[in-house]
Order: sequence, then structure tokens, then C-alpha cells
Amino acid sequence: MKAVVRDRYGSPDVLRLAAVDTPEVGAGQALVRVRAASLNTADSDHLWGRPRIARIGSGLRRPATGRVGLDVAGTGGAVGPGVAEVRAGDRVWADLFSHGHGSLAEYVRVPATALAPIPAGVSFEVAATVPHSGVLALQALRAGGPIRPGHRVLINGAGGCVGPFAVQIAKVHGAGVTDVDHEGKLDLLRQVGADRVVDYTREDVTASRARYDLILDIAAVRSVLRFRRCLRPGGRYVLIARTLSGFAEAAVLGGLVTLVSSKRMGVFGWRPNERRDLATLGRLVEQGSVKPCIDRRFRLDDAAEAFRYLQSGRARGKVLITPSKTSSVRPR
Repeated sequence: MKAVVRDRYGSPDVLRLAAVDTPEVGAGQALVRVRAASLNTADSDHLWGRPRIARIGSGLRRPATGRVGLDVAGTGGAVGPGVAEVRAGDRVWADLFSHGHGSLAEYVRVPATALAPIPAGVSFEVAATVPHSGVLALQALRAGGPIRPGHRVLINGAGGCVGPFAVQIAKVHGAGVTDVDHEGKLDLLRQVGADRVVDYTREDVTASRARYDLILDIAAVRSVLRFRRCLRPGGRYVLIARTLSGFAEAAVLGGLVTLVSSKRMGVFGWRPNERRDLATLGRLVEQGSVKPCIDRRFRLDDAAEAFRYLQSGRARGKVLITPSKTSSVRPR
């Protein structure tokens, strides 16, 4: 079979398409024929080996595995002894963050317990966008406490992989949503339901008089204390941390703010590939309440180009990679 692999950390230049053996399944494992996969910021971080502390688990000097790709949607193939969760032909999806990666391939072997059924009304391409970014958005919003109708929600860095899901989930709960990103992403954010958009190159949202019940900080480029003034009394700030320093600042300074005021600030404990959350998102997508945004489609042999496009910051929604011979959609 064909698979995208790498031997070292680095830019998309380290990626190559290789012919490898189709994995054999053992006890508790299932083989998935990949119909579609999508890229996430976490895929880019994994490619570069960032943050460096993460290399404790992924390989200190070189990647412990050459496999690449988190989100997978496909059909069940061969299953090993003791597998009851999936049968050949089942439509399944998963986030492989905790299961060795490897969705950028024609087939991937995973623990059968990692797979969940794709709702009947959801296509493989749409399903491939959801497991990582969708679950991350859902859990981050939930970590801030219940969103009530009429709540005001600010999403900072809303135009990437996670933000469009967060916008739509917040709107499902009746919130008014303000999104922050650069000008090239604002039309996308309006399309997915933002009530107000802010171009951070022209306006500093932390200097405005607007106050919010919940702030979800995906961009994670400013001090958490800058956002403290934007919270209403009783408001909550949740950071999706990408660096150790960002995590530490939110935990320490956010914890102090929480101790001395009615405002709550901090990070949250992400749990990848939660079946309950995938089921919730599946219902929302099937109902049309959440509509994943797909920007570009690439073939397996164009994976390096797909990563370059993601890393350019120009992607308006998710970037798909499919093992089929469908032509790549080049940047306009």
C-alpha cells in the first residue's frame, strides 16, 4: 500500500510517499481503509516535533514512528481476534492522536476500541474533518461551563481548524459570538455564524469595552491577563495551549485571577477521541446544525503541499487528503 512517512522532524520537505506493507491485525485491532483524512494544527506540530517537551513521548531525536496523520474516516477491513466494536464494511472515524497516527495512508491499523460509527447522513470527507478539531472545540467550550442563550462568547483565533467548529457549537446553544482573526478569515467566520468579527491587525479586542461570559483563546499569542479585563464578573477564560510556557502562564496567572476574583481563567484537560463527544458532533453535523468547512483537497502524493498550505495560514477551514485519484484542488 501507499503511505506518507517521514524519518525525522522538520518541514513538509521531510515527507515522502512510500510503498509499505499493509499492516496485519492482531488481537483487539482493526484495519481501516482510509477514505479521507484531514490536517490539523496538531499534525503540523507533530511534523516539527513541537513543543519539544512532547518529544519525550514521540521520540527525542527522531520520531518514534514514521506515520503521519490524526483524523481518519473510512471503512472497516480485517479485524483481529476478540474484536466486537467494528466489522468489515462499517463506516468509522477516529482521532489517532493517542493511537500512533498514520491516517495519511491507504490503510491504517488501530485498536478497534478507538473507532466509532459515522452517522449515516455524514459523508467520509465531512467526517474526516471532525474527530480532532471538533472534539477539541466541544470540550474547550464545555470546560468554560454551560453556555446559555444570550451569553456573549469571544473566540480568539477563530479562523483555523478548531474555530469554525467552536463558533457553530456556541451558536447552537444560543450565544452571541464575536470572532477574532485576520482579514482573510473574516468572511469564513461570517459564513459559519459569527455575529461580529474583528480583524486583529486593525483592532485590539482586549482594549475594547465589550465584556464576555466566555473567552476561548485558540490563538494563544497574548498574555492571559490581557483578556481578564474582557470578562464579565463570573466570566470564564479557556486557553487551548500549544506551548509549555503558554500552559504555565495560564495555569499560574489564570489560577491567581481565579483565586482573587469572580472571574475564572485557565486551561482545560483535553481528552482525545472521546466516543461520547464524537456521537454529539455526529448528531449536530447530521442535523445540519454544524457544517464543517472544507477548503482544499489533496492526494496522498501531494501531502507535503497540503502541509505547506496549512502552515501558510491561508486555509479557510479544513484541508483534506484522500488516497483516491481525485485531482488536487490547488490554492486559488
